[in-house]
Amino acid sequence: MMARKDPQFNLRLPEELKQWVESQAQKNHRSQTAELVYLIAEEKKRQEQAAA
Repeated sequence: MMARKDPQFNLRLPEELKQWVESQAQKNHRSQTAELVYLIAEEKKRQEQAAA
């Protein structure tokens, strides 16, 4: 399997948000990264639909 070449960056989160992301990721059977990507993509979609 080849490694992904997506850009990376460090993200600092307050402990409460970090714990929430971890909890959501476990509940949704995703990694924390996948959970954050999902949440950001959903919000982007929501904003694009609202602007249309």
